[in-house]
Amino acid sequence: MASILTPVPTATLTVRRWLVPALLAVGLASCKNEVEKVEPIDTSYYPVQVGDFRIYEVTDTTWLRNVKTIARYQFREQVTEQYTDAAGRTAFRVVRSKRSTPADAWLSDSVLAVSPSATNVLVTRNNRRTVELVYPVRTGYFWNLNAFNELNPIEKSDIHFKQVGEPFTTTNAAGQSVTYPKTVTTALRETDAEEGGEYINLYYYYRNRQVYAPGVGPVYRSRRRFIYCEDGSCGGRLPSPDYIHSGSARTEILLQSGR
Repeated sequence: MASILTPVPTATLTVRRWLVPALLAVGLASCKNEVEKVEPIDTSYYPVQVGDFRIYEVTDTTWLRNVKTIARYQFREQVTEQYTDAAGRTAFRVVRSKRSTPADAWLSDSVLAVSPSATNVLVTRNNRRTVELVYPVRTGYFWNLNAFNELNPIEKSDIHFKQVGEPFTTTNAAGQSVTYPKTVTTALRETDAEEGGEYINLYYYYRNRQVYAPGVGPVYRSRRRFIYCEDGSCGGRLPSPDYIHSGSARTEILLQSGR
């Protein structure tokens, strides 16, 4: 019986031998070219270098039996030294000074330590280290403020990015406004007050906000803590935000920064 197989020319076999690997190589190269580029993480929301300074207008308000007292002054945060901390991280010594008016001399108030990295920013105040920021910034992301101090997990105090990429406007006591076109806002979570979260009810209110601008750093800080009732009875009244039995609020607005 005659064979139904047709001999394949030698030239054709030779072409196939080099053509198949070549096509595979082209396919692999095409796959490599389709790999998505990873965007660099923006860590510019808390820039720190030796010589940097920031001046804040501070407004402290206290309430007692619905009578409030207001005090205004200025804070200057000045970066004086770079060093390696006990954990092996790069850290910066920040001296905070205070003055009552722009005409007064600066008086030393306290010292902070700021340790920025590619993943977070740690700040140490009064020997207590907190996680001020985490990277990359993204809306709704939560982290533990007290992950590196003795309050973890006693007071978990979850912080989250409340707003990302939004403009923010500050207005000082003189009525001068500054708008930052792109910012991130951090805040305490808005539930689970028993674990240190931001909470509002008939008797108690607590809020913590910080706003950061890229290339600038912290531009706004706000803390408020109010008690609407002294002992739960309210003297026969219903508790109301219109009557603060006792409380305090501090607002810090960036006035000037530089090096």
